[in-house]
This record gives sequence, C-alpha cells and structure tokens, in this order.
Amino acid sequence: MEQSSTQIIQNDIEIIVNDIKQFSDKMENKKFLVVGGRGFIGTYFVKVLDKLNQYLKMPMKITVIDNLITAKDKNTYQNSNINYLEEDISKEIKYLGELDYIIHAASIASPPYYRKYPLKTVDVNYQGTRNLLELSKEKKVDGMLFLSTSEIYGDPDVIPTPESYWGNVSCIGPRACYDESKRLAETVSILYKQIFQVPVKIVRPFNVYGPFLNLDDGRMIPDFMKNAINDSKIIIHSDGSPTRSFCYITDAMRAFFRVLMLAPSGSICNVGNDKEEISVKNTAELIKKTVKAPVEIKFEKSDDPNYVVNNPQRRCPDLKYIKKTVGYEPQISLEEGLRRAYVWYRENLK
Repeated sequence: MEQSSTQIIQNDIEIIVNDIKQFSDKMENKKFLVVGGRGFIGTYFVKVLDKLNQYLKMPMKITVIDNLITAKDKNTYQNSNINYLEEDISKEIKYLGELDYIIHAASIASPPYYRKYPLKTVDVNYQGTRNLLELSKEKKVDGMLFLSTSEIYGDPDVIPTPESYWGNVSCIGPRACYDESKRLAETVSILYKQIFQVPVKIVRPFNVYGPFLNLDDGRMIPDFMKNAINDSKIIIHSDGSPTRSFCYITDAMRAFFRVLMLAPSGSICNVGNDKEEISVKNTAELIKKTVKAPVEIKFEKSDDPNYVVNNPQRRCPDLKYIKKTVGYEPQISLEEGLRRAYVWYRENLK
C-alpha cells in the first residue's frame, strides 16, 4: 500500500532523528533558536527537534522565529517546549533568556520572491545574519549554524565544486541580490569567528528538495511536479542541457545537524548529493516516470527575460571535506526522493 504524505514526513523525521541520536546527549536541556522556522528547511528543523525531545530525559526548549513572507501555512503547532515568534531579523531580535544554539535558516531563497523583494533579501541575508551573530556573541552560544547556499559559486568552472573555489559570479545580475548577500553574510560570519570567537559553522546546500518546498517556489522540482500533475506537461525554459545534483531533505538535514554538533567552529561545508549529476531534460523525464501518467515535455522560452540570465550550466558538490569532518554520506537516490516528494505534491495540489 502506498504511503500517504503524512507517513512519508513521519518516516523522514525518524530517519533524521535516528541519525542524530548518536550525539543527542549534547542537546539535552539546551535552548535552541530556529530562525526561518516556517520555511521549507526550517519546518524540518522544528519537527526533528520536537521529535527528538521524545527521547531526551531533559527536553530542549525551542524558539522559532519567522517573518512569514514566504510561509504558506500561517498556523503553528505549539507545545510546552516550542514557542513561535513573528519577527524580522533584519531589524531587531527580541530574545530574552539563555540560549545555547542558533540555527539560521532564514532567507528569501525562492527566485520569484527574491526578485520581488530584492532589498529585503539583502537585508535578511546580511543584516539579519549580523544580528544573529551579535546575539550569539551576547549569549555565548555553544554553536551557530548558518545556511548559506551553493549559489555563492555562481556558474562554476570547477566540477565537482570544492569549498575552496572562489566563484564565478555577477554582482549586478538578476540573481545577485541573493548570491552576493549570502557571500557577504559568510564573510561577516567568519569575521565574528576570528574577532569574537563566535562558534559559527557554515553550510552550502546544493539543490535541496522534498515535502514542504512550496509549489510556487519557482525552483525546478516543484515547478516540474506542479506542471506534470496539473497540466500533464512539463515546460523547460532552456535547451535542457544544464545539470544539477539534487539532495533529498533527509540527507541535507542529517548533514546540517552533524555540522552544527560535530564540526569545528569556522567550518564551511558543502551539503548535497555527489552521486547523481543530472540534466534538466533528464530530470523532467524522471519526474514524468515518477507521476506515472501521460506527460508531455515541451521546450518554451520563458516570459521572464531574466529567467536564464547567469543561470549555472553545471552544479555538483565536492563533498570530501564534510565526509571527512563529520562522516556524512548521502543515502537517498534521486528516484526515491522524487517518489517521496511526489506524494506530498500530489496531495497538496488537491
């Protein structure tokens, strides 16, 4: 019998929790701040921490901050260990009391949204990050995790791309408000580590996907899924040759927690799946296979003249450092990940 989306998400959470139980003793009775906790990745952070609390003798206290710009579901599920706050981290962060860990997953990462709110994107990525670094310094936290992006590499000419690669980027292109503000946020993060000994760690996710990634997000997999399910066709706005390496959410989350809890301060780690670099066209074909219905794949020029401007031709991470440092290894194949994501998309399109 096919799993429901609820069952898939529960299974996702169990996979992640089972992986991080090995160092969960370090998380007992700790105070966590999850910033951007209503977004795609932030939602998983909150659900995982909440589930992990069931196995701890002294549960964690979790505060969730989000400005709700890109959150589809405005409702919150609260319990005695979780508290939600609606705040804009680019302005002032009103956090009282002790704090042990900060998870900074706040960002306008959706292309349609960061083009709609370019200055807010810069503010959140730079000023929001600096405000959290100040909070980390003030509270003397045990660790801060900053979710940067593989977009800081631009259109790389080194594949697989290691953390040491400086990037091939445009500072004024249509993607620059996102890419360049993330680069600046990394710079200020490392400066706070060097000057104030803030124990910040940085991750650079590569094309993470899965349940809770909004259907109107503007990224490839939700776009293709929505088109295939609703219209029985997939529209490709290029020649289909650019490549990506997609990482299912459970693999990404396992990596994020390992870096936060195990990596040395100042670490910068690529996070992704280095096993499957796939073209846009072949991704569409695989999604067509996943939905198990007649789907036409069409090539059409986008109405948005900036759609493919500065778009990377290839993207695949070099994972040597994270594998060596925290023992991370991706586990979920693209075919399996798409199957799991499809169930969620299908149910949420009803």
